[in-house]
Amino acid sequence: MATNESGLKEYLVERIATRSSYDGLLRFPSYLEIETVNACNARCPMCTITHWKRAGRPMTDELFGKIAREAIEHAGDLKRVNLYRDGEPLLDKKLGPRVSMLKDGGVKNVCVSTNVSLLDEARSKELLGAGLDTVIMSIDSLDKKTFEAIRSRLVFEEVMANALRFIGLRDQLRPRTRIWMRMIRQRSNRDEWPAYQEFWSKRLGPSDRVYYHNIFNWGSQLTGFTPVARSYEPNLPCVALWSLMVIFTNGDVPLCNVDFNAKFQVGSVLKDGIAGLWRSERMNDIRQAHLKGSKSRIRICKDCNVWDEPSDERAVSPRYAEPVDIGGDGPASPRRRKAP
Repeated sequence: MATNESGLKEYLVERIATRSSYDGLLRFPSYLEIETVNACNARCPMCTITHWKRAGRPMTDELFGKIAREAIEHAGDLKRVNLYRDGEPLLDKKLGPRVSMLKDGGVKNVCVSTNVSLLDEARSKELLGAGLDTVIMSIDSLDKKTFEAIRSRLVFEEVMANALRFIGLRDQLRPRTRIWMRMIRQRSNRDEWPAYQEFWSKRLGPSDRVYYHNIFNWGSQLTGFTPVARSYEPNLPCVALWSLMVIFTNGDVPLCNVDFNAKFQVGSVLKDGIAGLWRSERMNDIRQAHLKGSKSRIRICKDCNVWDEPSDERAVSPRYAEPVDIGGDGPASPRRRKAP
Protein backbone atom coordinates (compact mmCIF):
# COMPACT_ATOMS: atom_id res chain seq x y z
CA MET A 1 0.00 0.00 0.00
CA ALA A 2 1.38 3.39 -0.98
CA THR A 3 1.78 5.50 2.14
CA ASN A 4 3.83 8.43 0.83
CA GLU A 5 2.19 11.82 0.57
CA SER A 6 2.12 11.76 -3.23
CA GLY A 7 0.38 8.38 -3.24
CA LEU A 8 -2.18 9.54 -0.72
CA LYS A 9 -2.98 12.64 -2.76
CA GLU A 10 -3.56 10.44 -5.81
CA TYR A 11 -5.83 8.26 -3.68
CA LEU A 12 -7.89 11.28 -2.59
CA VAL A 13 -8.32 12.55 -6.15
CA GLU A 14 -9.33 9.10 -7.36
CA ARG A 15 -11.71 8.40 -4.50
CA ILE A 16 -13.48 11.74 -4.52
CA ALA A 17 -13.43 11.73 -8.33
CA THR A 18 -14.64 15.29 -8.79
CA ARG A 19 -11.51 17.06 -9.97
CA SER A 20 -8.67 16.34 -12.34
CA SER A 21 -6.00 17.30 -9.82
CA TYR A 22 -5.23 17.50 -6.12
CA ASP A 23 -5.13 21.31 -6.28
CA GLY A 24 -8.64 21.20 -7.70
CA LEU A 25 -9.89 19.54 -4.52
CA LEU A 26 -8.67 22.53 -2.54
CA ARG A 27 -10.50 25.11 -4.66
CA PHE A 28 -14.00 24.60 -3.27
CA PRO A 29 -15.91 21.79 -1.52
CA SER A 30 -17.39 19.12 -3.76
CA TYR A 31 -20.23 18.66 -1.28
CA LEU A 32 -22.02 21.12 1.00
CA GLU A 33 -24.25 20.15 3.87
CA ILE A 34 -26.34 23.14 4.90
CA GLU A 35 -28.21 22.63 8.15
CA THR A 36 -31.28 24.84 7.80
CA VAL A 37 -32.86 23.54 11.02
CA ASN A 38 -31.23 21.89 14.03
CA ALA A 39 -34.05 19.82 15.45
CA CYS A 40 -35.56 16.37 15.06
CA ASN A 41 -38.85 14.64 15.84
CA ALA A 42 -37.19 11.26 16.41
CA ARG A 43 -34.74 9.85 18.93
CA CYS A 44 -32.49 7.17 17.45
CA PRO A 45 -29.75 5.13 19.15
CA MET A 46 -27.23 5.87 16.37
CA CYS A 47 -27.73 9.62 16.76
CA THR A 48 -26.07 12.08 19.14
CA ILE A 49 -29.11 14.33 19.64
CA THR A 50 -29.09 13.95 23.43
CA HIS A 51 -25.60 15.51 23.40
CA TRP A 52 -26.37 18.49 21.18
CA LYS A 53 -25.42 21.80 22.75
CA ARG A 54 -26.39 24.09 19.89
CA ALA A 55 -29.58 26.15 19.70
CA GLY A 56 -32.33 24.62 17.59
CA ARG A 57 -33.32 27.79 15.75
CA PRO A 58 -33.86 27.64 11.97
CA MET A 59 -31.37 29.31 9.64
CA THR A 60 -32.32 32.88 8.78
CA ASP A 61 -33.23 33.90 5.24
CA GLU A 62 -30.31 36.35 5.22
CA LEU A 63 -27.75 33.66 6.06
CA PHE A 64 -29.22 31.10 3.70
CA GLY A 65 -29.19 33.67 0.92
CA LYS A 66 -25.51 34.43 1.53
CA ILE A 67 -24.60 30.73 1.43
CA ALA A 68 -26.78 30.08 -1.61
CA ARG A 69 -25.19 32.93 -3.58
CA GLU A 70 -21.70 31.55 -3.03
CA ALA A 71 -22.85 28.02 -3.83
CA ILE A 72 -24.45 29.27 -7.05
CA GLU A 73 -21.27 31.15 -7.94
CA HIS A 74 -19.36 27.87 -7.62
CA ALA A 75 -22.08 25.61 -9.03
CA GLY A 76 -19.59 24.11 -11.48
CA ASP A 77 -17.42 22.89 -8.58
CA LEU A 78 -20.26 21.30 -6.64
CA LYS A 79 -21.36 17.72 -7.02
CA ARG A 80 -24.20 18.08 -4.54
CA VAL A 81 -25.74 20.44 -2.02
CA ASN A 82 -27.41 18.64 0.87
CA LEU A 83 -30.03 20.62 2.78
CA TYR A 84 -29.69 18.75 6.06
CA ARG A 85 -27.19 17.79 8.71
CA ASP A 86 -28.01 16.32 12.12
CA GLY A 87 -31.76 16.92 12.33
CA GLU A 88 -34.92 16.35 10.30
CA PRO A 89 -34.90 18.85 7.39
CA LEU A 90 -38.67 18.71 6.80
CA LEU A 91 -39.09 20.62 10.07
CA ASP A 92 -37.90 23.61 8.03
CA LYS A 93 -41.09 25.12 6.60
CA LYS A 94 -39.03 27.03 4.03
CA LEU A 95 -37.30 23.95 2.65
CA GLY A 96 -39.18 24.00 -0.67
CA PRO A 97 -38.32 27.62 -1.54
CA ARG A 98 -34.71 27.00 -0.54
CA VAL A 99 -34.48 24.05 -2.91
CA SER A 100 -35.95 26.30 -5.63
CA MET A 101 -33.41 29.05 -4.96
CA LEU A 102 -30.49 26.69 -5.50
CA LYS A 103 -32.02 25.02 -8.54
CA ASP A 104 -32.91 28.36 -10.15
CA GLY A 105 -29.29 29.40 -9.64
CA GLY A 106 -27.93 26.40 -11.53
CA VAL A 107 -26.91 23.99 -8.76
CA LYS A 108 -26.99 20.58 -10.43
CA ASN A 109 -27.89 18.32 -7.54
CA VAL A 110 -29.88 19.36 -4.48
CA CYS A 111 -30.61 16.65 -1.94
CA VAL A 112 -32.44 16.10 1.34
CA SER A 113 -32.25 13.19 3.75
CA THR A 114 -35.36 12.50 5.78
CA ASN A 115 -36.81 10.05 8.27
CA VAL A 116 -39.95 10.23 6.04
CA SER A 117 -42.37 10.84 8.92
CA LEU A 118 -43.24 14.37 7.69
CA LEU A 119 -43.13 13.59 3.98
CA ASP A 120 -46.88 13.80 3.48
CA GLU A 121 -48.55 14.39 0.12
CA ALA A 122 -48.36 18.19 0.32
CA ARG A 123 -44.65 18.29 1.22
CA SER A 124 -43.89 15.64 -1.41
CA LYS A 125 -45.51 17.71 -4.15
CA GLU A 126 -43.82 20.88 -2.90
CA LEU A 127 -40.33 19.35 -2.99
CA LEU A 128 -40.83 17.68 -6.34
CA GLY A 129 -42.17 20.92 -7.76
CA ALA A 130 -39.18 22.81 -6.39
CA GLY A 131 -36.87 20.59 -8.44
CA LEU A 132 -35.40 18.35 -5.74
CA ASP A 133 -32.89 16.02 -7.38
CA THR A 134 -32.32 13.40 -4.69
CA VAL A 135 -34.17 12.31 -1.57
CA ILE A 136 -32.59 9.89 0.89
CA MET A 137 -35.15 7.97 2.92
CA SER A 138 -33.90 6.59 6.23
CA ILE A 139 -36.00 3.52 6.88
CA ASP A 140 -34.01 1.01 8.89
CA SER A 141 -36.31 -1.99 9.00
CA LEU A 142 -39.39 -3.56 7.42
CA ASP A 143 -40.42 -4.90 10.81
CA LYS A 144 -42.61 -2.55 12.86
CA LYS A 145 -41.12 -3.48 16.22
CA THR A 146 -37.52 -3.18 15.04
CA PHE A 147 -38.20 0.05 13.14
CA GLU A 148 -39.89 1.79 16.06
CA ALA A 149 -37.14 0.69 18.44
CA ILE A 150 -34.59 2.36 16.16
CA ARG A 151 -36.64 5.35 15.02
CA SER A 152 -38.14 6.14 18.39
CA ARG A 153 -41.19 8.50 18.32
CA LEU A 154 -42.01 7.59 14.70
CA VAL A 155 -44.87 5.35 13.55
CA PHE A 156 -43.91 2.58 11.15
CA GLU A 157 -47.18 2.55 9.18
CA GLU A 158 -47.08 6.32 8.60
CA VAL A 159 -43.49 6.24 7.40
CA MET A 160 -44.11 3.35 5.01
CA ALA A 161 -47.24 4.99 3.61
CA ASN A 162 -45.36 8.25 3.05
CA ALA A 163 -42.47 6.48 1.32
CA LEU A 164 -44.66 4.46 -1.01
CA ARG A 165 -46.80 7.49 -1.89
CA PHE A 166 -43.70 9.57 -2.62
CA ILE A 167 -42.43 6.92 -5.01
CA GLY A 168 -45.73 7.08 -6.91
CA LEU A 169 -45.77 10.88 -6.96
CA ARG A 170 -42.16 10.98 -8.12
CA ASP A 171 -42.93 8.58 -10.97
CA GLN A 172 -45.84 10.79 -11.97
CA LEU A 173 -44.56 14.33 -11.41
CA ARG A 174 -40.75 14.29 -11.69
CA PRO A 175 -39.30 10.93 -12.75
CA ARG A 176 -35.73 12.26 -12.81
CA THR A 177 -35.73 12.80 -9.03
CA ARG A 178 -33.71 9.96 -7.53
CA ILE A 179 -34.69 8.05 -4.41
CA TRP A 180 -32.01 6.49 -2.23
CA MET A 181 -33.47 4.03 0.26
CA ARG A 182 -31.06 3.61 3.16
CA MET A 183 -30.69 1.32 6.14
CA ILE A 184 -28.37 2.24 9.00
CA ARG A 185 -27.20 -1.28 9.81
CA GLN A 186 -26.72 -2.04 13.48
CA ARG A 187 -27.08 -4.96 15.84
CA SER A 188 -30.90 -5.05 15.83
CA ASN A 189 -31.33 -5.10 12.03
CA ARG A 190 -28.05 -6.49 10.74
CA ASP A 191 -29.61 -9.66 9.32
CA GLU A 192 -32.44 -7.94 7.47
CA TRP A 193 -30.44 -6.57 4.55
CA PRO A 194 -31.26 -9.21 1.85
CA ALA A 195 -35.02 -8.96 2.42
CA TYR A 196 -34.83 -5.16 2.71
CA GLN A 197 -32.91 -4.84 -0.54
CA GLU A 198 -35.34 -7.13 -2.37
CA PHE A 199 -38.43 -5.28 -1.09
CA TRP A 200 -37.32 -1.79 -2.09
CA SER A 201 -35.56 -2.77 -5.32
CA LYS A 202 -38.87 -4.04 -6.67
CA ARG A 203 -40.49 -0.66 -6.02
CA LEU A 204 -37.77 1.68 -7.22
CA GLY A 205 -36.42 2.51 -10.66
CA PRO A 206 -33.09 2.03 -12.45
CA SER A 207 -31.79 5.46 -11.37
CA ASP A 208 -32.59 4.86 -7.70
CA ARG A 209 -30.60 2.89 -5.17
CA VAL A 210 -31.01 0.72 -2.10
CA TYR A 211 -28.08 0.52 0.28
CA TYR A 212 -26.95 0.33 3.86
CA HIS A 213 -24.29 2.06 5.88
CA ASN A 214 -22.94 0.55 9.07
CA ILE A 215 -23.45 2.35 12.36
CA PHE A 216 -20.39 4.44 13.27
CA ASN A 217 -18.98 6.06 16.39
CA TRP A 218 -19.16 9.79 15.54
CA GLY A 219 -15.45 10.19 16.26
CA SER A 220 -15.81 8.18 19.48
CA GLN A 221 -18.59 10.53 20.65
CA LEU A 222 -21.54 8.08 20.42
CA THR A 223 -22.47 6.69 23.83
CA GLY A 224 -22.85 2.91 23.91
CA PHE A 225 -21.50 2.43 20.40
CA THR A 226 -21.40 -1.20 19.25
CA PRO A 227 -19.85 -1.74 15.80
CA VAL A 228 -21.16 -4.27 13.31
CA ALA A 229 -18.12 -4.12 11.03
CA ARG A 230 -14.52 -2.99 11.12
CA SER A 231 -13.39 0.02 9.10
CA TYR A 232 -11.17 -0.97 6.19
CA GLU A 233 -9.29 2.34 6.08
CA PRO A 234 -8.53 3.50 9.64
CA ASN A 235 -5.06 4.79 8.77
CA LEU A 236 -5.90 6.69 5.60
CA PRO A 237 -6.59 10.44 5.40
CA CYS A 238 -10.27 11.27 5.89
CA VAL A 239 -11.88 12.10 2.57
CA ALA A 240 -14.23 14.59 4.23
CA LEU A 241 -11.40 17.07 4.68
CA TRP A 242 -10.97 17.26 0.90
CA SER A 243 -14.59 16.99 -0.19
CA LEU A 244 -17.23 18.18 2.30
CA MET A 245 -18.10 21.32 4.24
CA VAL A 246 -20.86 21.43 6.85
CA ILE A 247 -22.55 24.71 7.71
CA PHE A 248 -24.66 24.96 10.86
CA THR A 249 -27.80 27.07 11.24
CA ASN A 250 -25.83 30.03 12.70
CA GLY A 251 -23.14 29.93 10.01
CA ASP A 252 -20.53 28.09 12.06
CA VAL A 253 -18.43 25.53 10.21
CA PRO A 254 -17.27 22.50 12.22
CA LEU A 255 -14.20 20.48 11.35
CA CYS A 256 -16.28 17.77 9.70
CA ASN A 257 -19.64 16.06 9.61
CA VAL A 258 -19.21 14.23 12.93
CA ASP A 259 -18.22 17.37 14.86
CA PHE A 260 -21.84 17.93 15.88
CA ASN A 261 -21.10 20.50 18.60
CA ALA A 262 -18.37 22.29 16.62
CA LYS A 263 -15.76 21.47 19.24
CA PHE A 264 -13.15 21.78 16.48
CA GLN A 265 -14.69 24.75 14.70
CA VAL A 266 -13.00 25.98 11.52
CA GLY A 267 -14.73 29.36 11.48
CA SER A 268 -17.90 31.04 10.29
CA VAL A 269 -19.18 31.65 6.78
CA LEU A 270 -20.48 35.00 8.03
CA LYS A 271 -16.90 36.19 8.31
CA ASP A 272 -14.85 34.30 5.74
CA GLY A 273 -17.27 32.64 3.33
CA ILE A 274 -17.15 29.05 2.10
CA ALA A 275 -14.10 29.37 -0.14
CA GLY A 276 -12.11 31.29 2.46
CA LEU A 277 -12.65 28.65 5.13
CA TRP A 278 -12.02 25.79 2.72
CA ARG A 279 -8.61 27.21 1.83
CA SER A 280 -7.79 28.39 5.35
CA GLU A 281 -4.58 27.72 7.22
CA ARG A 282 -6.48 25.74 9.85
CA MET A 283 -8.00 23.36 7.30
CA ASN A 284 -4.69 22.90 5.53
CA ASP A 285 -2.86 22.18 8.79
CA ILE A 286 -5.38 19.45 9.62
CA ARG A 287 -5.12 18.02 6.11
CA GLN A 288 -1.36 17.87 6.47
CA ALA A 289 -1.69 15.97 9.73
CA HIS A 290 -3.80 13.37 7.93
CA LEU A 291 -1.38 13.14 5.01
CA LYS A 292 1.61 12.71 7.31
CA GLY A 293 0.02 9.92 9.35
CA SER A 294 -0.49 11.97 12.48
CA LYS A 295 -4.25 12.42 12.48
CA SER A 296 -4.40 10.63 15.86
CA ARG A 297 -3.23 13.86 17.50
CA ILE A 298 -6.66 15.30 16.62
CA ARG A 299 -8.95 13.79 19.22
CA ILE A 300 -12.07 13.52 17.08
CA CYS A 301 -10.10 11.88 14.26
CA LYS A 302 -8.13 9.37 16.32
CA ASP A 303 -10.60 6.47 16.35
CA CYS A 304 -13.30 7.75 14.00
CA ASN A 305 -14.78 5.02 11.80
CA VAL A 306 -17.33 7.09 9.93
CA TRP A 307 -15.94 6.02 6.55
CA ASP A 308 -16.46 2.35 7.30
CA GLU A 309 -17.64 0.70 4.09
CA PRO A 310 -20.09 -2.22 3.72
CA SER A 311 -18.27 -5.53 3.62
CA ASP A 312 -21.21 -7.04 1.75
CA GLU A 313 -20.77 -6.02 -1.91
CA ARG A 314 -24.53 -6.35 -2.41
CA ALA A 315 -24.88 -3.10 -0.48
CA VAL A 316 -23.23 -1.23 -3.35
CA SER A 317 -24.69 -2.49 -6.59
CA PRO A 318 -22.33 -2.18 -9.61
CA ARG A 319 -24.95 -0.36 -11.65
CA TYR A 320 -24.77 2.64 -9.34
CA ALA A 321 -21.99 5.15 -9.99
CA GLU A 322 -23.19 7.89 -7.63
CA PRO A 323 -21.57 8.43 -4.23
CA VAL A 324 -22.99 6.83 -1.10
CA ASP A 325 -24.58 9.16 1.43
CA ILE A 326 -25.71 8.51 4.97
CA GLY A 327 -27.38 11.85 5.48
CA GLY A 328 -28.57 13.16 8.83
CA ASP A 329 -27.30 10.01 10.52
CA GLY A 330 -23.84 10.77 9.25
CA PRO A 331 -21.82 12.31 6.43
CA ALA A 332 -22.03 12.46 2.71
CA SER A 333 -19.63 9.82 1.56
CA PRO A 334 -17.70 10.25 -1.68
CA ARG A 335 -17.63 7.40 -4.11
CA ARG A 336 -16.11 4.15 -2.93
CA ARG A 337 -12.57 3.61 -4.16
CA LYS A 338 -9.83 1.10 -3.55
CA ALA A 339 -7.25 2.25 -1.01
CA PRO A 340 -3.72 2.94 -2.25
